[in-house]
Amino acid sequence: MKSLSFILAVLMLTLTAKPCSDGQNFEDQQQEELSLDHNHQDDNDDSCPITCICSCCGMSIAYEPLTPFEFTFHSSISTLLTTNYQSIYRFDFHSNIWQPPQA
Repeated sequence: MKSLSFILAVLMLTLTAKPCSDGQNFEDQQQEELSLDHNHQDDNDDSCPITCICSCCGMSIAYEPLTPFEFTFHSSISTLLTTNYQSIYRFDFHSNIWQPPQA
C-alpha cells in the first residue's frame, strides 16, 4: 500500500511539473482575434497533462485592478467596564451536613 501511494505521489508530481504544450493548427486560421478558434481534429502534438488546462479547453483571464486597502487606527482606550459576570459561588453557605450530630 505504501508503494502504491509513493507511485501515485511521484506520478502527480511529474504531471504537475510537465508544462502545457498545446499544438495549434495554423493552416486553418485565417485571422487573429482576441479569442482564437482553431481546428484540433488533426493535431497529434497536444500533450496536455491532466493537471493543466490548455488553450483547446478554453481559458479566460480576467484582469481586475487592485484597490488599496487602508487601515483605520483608533488610539483611544476605553476605561468603561462592561461585564456581566456574576459569581455563582456562595462562601457564606452553611449546610446541616457540616454540623455535629445532635442528640
